[in-house]
Amino acid sequence: MSYIALYREWRPLTFDDVVEQEHIVKSLKYSVKSGRIAHAYLFCGTRGTGKTTMAQILSRAINCLNPQNGNPCNECDICKGILSGTILDVIEIDAASNNSVDNVRDLREDVVYTPACTRYKVYIIDEVHMLSAGAFNALLKTLEEPPSHVVFILATTEPNKLPATILSRCQRYDFRRITSGGIAARLHTICVAKGVEFEEEALHLIAGISDGALRDAISILDQCLSIGNGKLKYSDVISITGMADKQIMSLFADSLIEQNISKIISLVNQIAVEGKDISQFISSLILYFRDLLVCKLIGESPVLSNVLDVPSEILKTMNSEAQRLAKDEIVGILNELSDLESNLRWLSHPRISLEISLIKICTKILTQKSEPTYQIMDNIQPMYDQKPQCTVGSPVEQNIDITVAIWDNVLKELNKAGKNPLCSILRTAEIVNLNENCIGIVLPGNEGANKQIISQHDNIKLLENILKRELQGKDIKVKCLIKDDLKNIKKSIS
Repeated sequence: MSYIALYREWRPLTFDDVVEQEHIVKSLKYSVKSGRIAHAYLFCGTRGTGKTTMAQILSRAINCLNPQNGNPCNECDICKGILSGTILDVIEIDAASNNSVDNVRDLREDVVYTPACTRYKVYIIDEVHMLSAGAFNALLKTLEEPPSHVVFILATTEPNKLPATILSRCQRYDFRRITSGGIAARLHTICVAKGVEFEEEALHLIAGISDGALRDAISILDQCLSIGNGKLKYSDVISITGMADKQIMSLFADSLIEQNISKIISLVNQIAVEGKDISQFISSLILYFRDLLVCKLIGESPVLSNVLDVPSEILKTMNSEAQRLAKDEIVGILNELSDLESNLRWLSHPRISLEISLIKICTKILTQKSEPTYQIMDNIQPMYDQKPQCTVGSPVEQNIDITVAIWDNVLKELNKAGKNPLCSILRTAEIVNLNENCIGIVLPGNEGANKQIISQHDNIKLLENILKRELQGKDIKVKCLIKDDLKNIKKSIS
C-alpha cells in the first residue's frame, strides 16, 4: 500500500473527532438527528480549519443507514462507499479549476437526476468564491429551487467575494482558527499513536507556526518525522521550517535594546550563513516584538501564559526584555519592521535592507508615530519662482504651504486606501514646492524603482485628489523626483 500523508490519515471521520469548532458540530449533529436538512450550507473560514472535512462528514451523516447520535457510522455500505469513492452520489468540485458558466450548466443538468443509492445527492463545491460572475448567476437558479434530493455544501476562505443573493440562500457557518493549545493536543495524540518520542516544546512550536491551521501543523509534523530520527526535537522543527528560534529572537532584542550595532550585524550574518529566509525571519521578528508588546501591556499576569503560549523560562526572558523598552519604542520597532516586510518584494537586497532597518532602530533614527520621517523644504520655493519646472493646474491665490500636519494627513489617507507600500516609500521623502501650483516628492539617493512606483498614473492621481481635499479644493499637481533630478533642475535654473 502506498504511503498516505499524515494529514489525510488523521482526517476526522465523525463530528466528535473534529478539533474545536464545537458551535458548528452541535448544530450539524442536531440537524442530522432531527432530519432538518437544509438544501444549501456555506462553510467559511481560513485554510486548515476543517471546512472540507466537515462537509465530507456531513455528506455521510445525512446518508448513513445507521447514524450514531448524529455521526455517520462509517461501517454501513453507504458510508464505506462514500469513503472509498465508489458511490458517486457525493460529488466534490474544485471551483478554482471549474469556474465557468459551462461547468455550472453541466451541474444544473446533473442535479435533476435522483441519486443512485443514497438519500441525498451532495455537491461539495470547494473555493466557491472562485466562480465567475456568470457561473454564480447560473448557480443561483439551482439554489433558489433545488430538487428535494439535492444538498449543496459550499466552502470558501473569502465569503466577502460571494454575491449577496448566494449568501442569503445558504445556512452559513463560520469556522474559527484553531487555538495553539488545541493543535498541540492533536499533535500529541498523533505522536503517541505513532509511537514517536517528542519534546513538548517542539509540539508547541509547530502549533505556533501553523497559525490556527491544523492541516498545516500536521503537514509540518509529517515533514519533521520524515528525517527518520525516531524522535521529534525542537531543534529539528527549527531546522526543517527555517524558523529562527526564540533564543535568536531574544539575542536580537537584547542587541537592539543595548544599541549594539556590531552584534546586530553579526547576528544577521549568522542568519544568512544558516540559510534562513530573510522574509521568514522578519516575520518571526515581528511576531516576537508583538509578544513583547503583549508582555508590556499585560505585565506578569496569569493570563499572559495563556495568551502567548510559550515555555515559562522563555516567558520570563520576554518579560524582562519588555520592561527595558517603553511601549512607544516597541510600537515604533513593529512599525519599522512591518514597513520593511511590506516593501520586501520590491527590494533587490533583502539582507542589506534588514541591516539598515535594524541599525535605524538601534541608533534611535526610527521616528515615533507622532513624528513623520519626511522633511519639508520651504526654502526652495523662491528658486522656482523664476522658472517653473512642471505643468501647473488652476492658479491659486497664494503659494502652497504643505505643512507637516497636511502631509501627515495625506499619509493617513493613503493607509486608509490600502496603499501601505506607497505610504512607506513616501515616509522617507522630502517635500518641495516647485511653484505655487506644484509640489515635488524628492526621494533620497537613486531610488529609480520607487520613483516608478510613485509616478504611476493611479498613484499620482490619488495623491493629487487627497491634496485637493486637504487644501480645500485647490488643484495641486504632484511630480516625483530623485536627488539627481533636483540637481539637474537647480543647474538649469542657475
